[in-house]
Amino acid sequence: MIGTLAASNPLTFMRFLFSVLFVFCTLYFSFAQINPQDVTIARDSFGVPHIFGKTDADAAYGLAWAHSEDDFKNIQYNVLSGKNMLGRVLGKEGVLFDFGLQFLNIDSTVEANYEKDISLEYKKVLLGYVQGLNDYAKAHPEEILYKKAFPVTELDLLKGSVLQTSLMAGVGLSLKSIKENRIHEFYAINEVGSNAMAIAPNKTEDGKTWLAINSHQPLEGRFAWYEAHIQSEEGWDIIGGLFPGGTTIFVGTNKYLGWAHTVNYHSFGDVYKMEINPKNKKQYKYDGEWRNFGKRIVKLKVKVAGIRIGVKKKVLLTEYGPTYKNKEGLYAIRFPSYNDIRATDQWFQMNKATNFNEFEAAVKMKALPLFNILYGDVDGNIYLHSGGNVPLRNPSLDWTQPIAGTSSKYKWTDIVPYERMPTVKNPDCGYLYNCNNTPLLCTGDKCEWGGDFIGIHKFNYNRGERMRYLFEKQKEKYTWEDFHIIKFDKSYHNDSSASYRSHFKTLYLLDEKKYPDIADAIQKIKQWNLEGQPDNREAALALVTHNYLAKKLDVPFAFLMIGKDPIPESEFKEALRYAKKFLVKTHGSIDVPLGDVQKHIRGNVSFPASGLSEVPRAASSKIHDQKKGIYKINHGDGYIQMVKFSKAGVEINSINTYGASAHPESPHYTDQMKLFSEEKFKPMTFDKEQILKNAEKVYHPNSN
Repeated sequence: MIGTLAASNPLTFMRFLFSVLFVFCTLYFSFAQINPQDVTIARDSFGVPHIFGKTDADAAYGLAWAHSEDDFKNIQYNVLSGKNMLGRVLGKEGVLFDFGLQFLNIDSTVEANYEKDISLEYKKVLLGYVQGLNDYAKAHPEEILYKKAFPVTELDLLKGSVLQTSLMAGVGLSLKSIKENRIHEFYAINEVGSNAMAIAPNKTEDGKTWLAINSHQPLEGRFAWYEAHIQSEEGWDIIGGLFPGGTTIFVGTNKYLGWAHTVNYHSFGDVYKMEINPKNKKQYKYDGEWRNFGKRIVKLKVKVAGIRIGVKKKVLLTEYGPTYKNKEGLYAIRFPSYNDIRATDQWFQMNKATNFNEFEAAVKMKALPLFNILYGDVDGNIYLHSGGNVPLRNPSLDWTQPIAGTSSKYKWTDIVPYERMPTVKNPDCGYLYNCNNTPLLCTGDKCEWGGDFIGIHKFNYNRGERMRYLFEKQKEKYTWEDFHIIKFDKSYHNDSSASYRSHFKTLYLLDEKKYPDIADAIQKIKQWNLEGQPDNREAALALVTHNYLAKKLDVPFAFLMIGKDPIPESEFKEALRYAKKFLVKTHGSIDVPLGDVQKHIRGNVSFPASGLSEVPRAASSKIHDQKKGIYKINHGDGYIQMVKFSKAGVEINSINTYGASAHPESPHYTDQMKLFSEEKFKPMTFDKEQILKNAEKVYHPNSN
C-alpha cells in the first residue's frame, strides 16, 4: 500500500512521511529522558517536599524521588501488587493481591487498553514518575525488596492502582462475604471512611469559602497519607495527600479549588449464585440452557519460610464474570471498576482544573469507581457529587444479594450516568457535608438532592448524624472556631433514634441487680456523656467494650450501628465484663481517663489521644500493650486540610498524623504528632520564592 502511494502520488507520499515523522518526534521528545537538574525538591521545616519541575513529567519524577526517600518500602509494596509479585515478598498476605490482579483480569485489561484510554498528558506523567522510581532504585540498591521487580513500567503502576481502587469499591469485601458465607451482610459495604464539609461565603464570618478535607485511612503502611506539593511550569500546582506509589494528588487544593473524598456505599457490583449442572460440573445454567464454564489459570508465587513456591489456581468464568467458591456453592461477581483503567488519569485532570467547569468535566469522565467528592473554590462555589460506577439495573427486578445467576436479565451492561448520581451545587442552606452517610442527607432539609436509583446508599450512622445535628443547630454565621468545633467533635449523637443509641440501647439498659459482679461498670457506663475527650473517665470503659464487641462479632465497629439484627444482651454483658476485668488488671480501676488507655504512638513518642471510633474526631484503635492496657490508634483522622478560598487567594492549613518520613532516624518521623494531638495545624503556601527561602534543604534528585 505504501509503495503504491509512493509510486502514484509522490507529493502525497512525502506529506505522509512528514506527518509520521512529526508524530514520532513529538512522542520522542515528550517521553525523552528527564534531566534531574530540571527538578528541584525543597524540604520545608517539617520535611514536606515541595517539588518544582519545568514540565509535569519533571514534577512527577521529583515526586517519585522525594516520596521514595521518605517511604520507598511501601511504594514498592504497591508496585509489587501491580506486577503479580507481592506474594514473593509478603507471603500469604501479599499473594491475595496477586490473586486479585489475575482473578479480575486487571493485568490483561490494562495492557489492552493503555494506549487508547490514557491521555497523552498523563502518559508523560506516568513515564516521568517511573523514571524517577527506577533511578532511585538504581541509586539505592540496598533498599530494594525484590530485585526482579525493577525496572518498573507505567503499566505496572496502573495495574496496581486499578486493583486497589477496585478492592475499595466493594470487590474486596464481596470476596470476603463469599468466603465467609455472609453475602447479605457484607457484600457492598466498605470498611474505610472519611469526613468532609464545605461552607459557602454567605455563611462564613469572613465571606470566604471554607473546605475541610479529612480522610480516614490506616495511619501507617501502604494506604497511609503522604503530603506533597507538586508545581510545574505547565500549570500543575497543588498541595495534598496521596498514597505510596501515587502519581498525582488524590485529595487536596490548588490555587483555584480543592476537594475532599469520602467513601460512599452504593452497590457498585453484584454477587450471583450459580446453578451447576448436576450431571456435568463443567456447566452452569443460563437462560434455560447449560453453558460451559470458561477458564482462567492464575499463576502465583508465595513466600513460605523464606522459599518462594509456585502455585496455580483455576478460575471458572461465566457470563457475569469470574467465580469464587465456598462450602455453599459457586458465586460469580460483576463490577464495573476493574474494567476501567483511567482513575488516576481523572485525578490528574482534577489536579489541573482551574475552575468549576474544568473540574466537573474531569468528574464527568466517571473513571473513579467510587467516592463522594466535596468541593470548594475561589469563585464561591461549593459542590457535592456522590460518584462512582454503579450498575444501571432494571428497577423491575429483585436485586437482593446473592442473585440467582441463571438469567441474562441480571447481566447489566451500562452504569448510572453522571446526571442521575446525587449532586448538589451551591445549596441555599449554605453548607455541605459527608461522613460516609447517605448522600441523600448532605445539607439542610430544604436543599437535599431528591433522586433515586437501584443500589443507592441509603443508610446513616453516627458521624453523619452528628454533623447534621451540629450544622442544623447553627443559626448565625459560622466562625472559624465553629468550623473547628464541628470537625473535632468527639461525641456519639445522644438521641434515642440515632444509630448508636438505638443499636447500643441494650447496653445502657443492663440491670445492675441481674449482674452484680459488674454492677459498678453498668452504673459507670450509664453515667457516660458519650464523649471522647482524653480526660473523660467513662470513655475508656466504653472504648474497651466497643473493641471487644467488634472483635467478637467479627465486623468493623461501624457495622454495629447499621446491622439489622439487634445485638443480644448476652454480648453486651460479656463485653462489659471483659472491659472491667481488663481495666482493673492493667490500670487498677475502671475510673481511668481515656487518654491513659488510648494513645497516639510512634516509636518512643506517645501522646494521650482523644476521639473514638465513628465520632467526627475519628480514632480507631487496637491493643498495643496488653500488660499495660494501652490501645494505639491505627486508623481514623489522618491527613487534614482546613482551607479558605477567596479572590485574594487560597489559605491552607494542614496536618498529618506523624510526619513526612517513614524512617525512625529522621527528625520528621514524629514531628507533627504534638500538633496533631493538640488539634493544631501548620500553614502551607504555593509561593515558590518563600518556600525556597525558608526551606530546610534544597536539592536536585540523584545529586550527591
